[in-house]
Amino acid sequence: MEFTINRDDFLKVLQRVQGVVSIKGPMPILANVLIEADESGITVYATNLDMGLKGSYGANVASTGSVTVQAKKLHDIVRELPSSDIHLKVDDDGRCRIASGKSKFNLATIDPEEFPSFPEHDESKLIGLEGEMLGDMIRKTSYAISQDETRLTLNGAFFEVSPTNIRLVATDGHRLAFVEREGAFGVGEPTTFIVARKAIQELTKIISEIDGDLKFLKQDNHVIFVKGSLRLSIRLIDGAYPNYEQVIPKSSDKTARLSANEFSHALRRVATLADEKSHMIRLTFSEKSLTLVSEGGELGEAKDEIPIDFEGDEISIGLNAQYLLDVLGILGGDEVVVNMQDQLRPVMAKTPEDPGLLCIIMPMRI
Repeated sequence: MEFTINRDDFLKVLQRVQGVVSIKGPMPILANVLIEADESGITVYATNLDMGLKGSYGANVASTGSVTVQAKKLHDIVRELPSSDIHLKVDDDGRCRIASGKSKFNLATIDPEEFPSFPEHDESKLIGLEGEMLGDMIRKTSYAISQDETRLTLNGAFFEVSPTNIRLVATDGHRLAFVEREGAFGVGEPTTFIVARKAIQELTKIISEIDGDLKFLKQDNHVIFVKGSLRLSIRLIDGAYPNYEQVIPKSSDKTARLSANEFSHALRRVATLADEKSHMIRLTFSEKSLTLVSEGGELGEAKDEIPIDFEGDEISIGLNAQYLLDVLGILGGDEVVVNMQDQLRPVMAKTPEDPGLLCIIMPMRI
């Protein structure tokens, strides 16, 4: 096996797979990257068994073959080389030799036959998705993915794709993000799956960095996303996702409309003296104003007030200030609408500019 490739192009490839490589896993070969060369160029594949990333790239191939080398070491070597061509060759003794200018390196390899294979899939069954739309949906929900490793099904985002719409949901038990987009999707019947947080991060990179149409296919316990020459395989989280529809309020008798900008600034001011563990602030919604109060114990307390339009009986409710700030950052827009029922039921925030987006926060006891 022997090929020549531009250093800058090769570096981008190796940077891309670093998030997938298993550095400390039980199988040493998972710390390696598989490079295969044929007449059309090279294919680079890395996997940690939960995720696999495979892509095809242009290169001047002198002889075909395959090799696996330590991914981080190869990346570190290429990163320090000057911007010129890199020559990579596998000798008969199995050593991988890299040369660029007067720099030369000799890397150990592991038999490529031991490398796990990319999941087999039927290309004709791939379903098209609008990448920009999905990327925006992920951005608006991923902040609510749980980081509690004991609740496995909450450690990912829940996808629900039907012939007429796609939904994305994330929750950590204290807050929930829901977004829905309508359209014509090529699924024969509704399909659902849970994608882990780390895989969501890799999918987001592919969507934002790679040109081409986005396609996906759910197959057994994997989902495969394809964009351009890249393929990302993801082992799905097994288990039933909580019934999120039960959490979304069906009605409310108290509605506040207020400036998102004023609300955000008031929250930041008052949150400076909120309890450092709970981040709780007390919000009192009345006919024409919202009063925000925080008590930081020995540090003191803070109080602020902003104008609002409010329908319903006055209510005081305790909420996590950081959760509210996260929601305001996601909603965007000039106006935020807050729906409430009582002090203990979920609070729902939304914006008129995106009716398909809902953000839920569970209140705290005052």
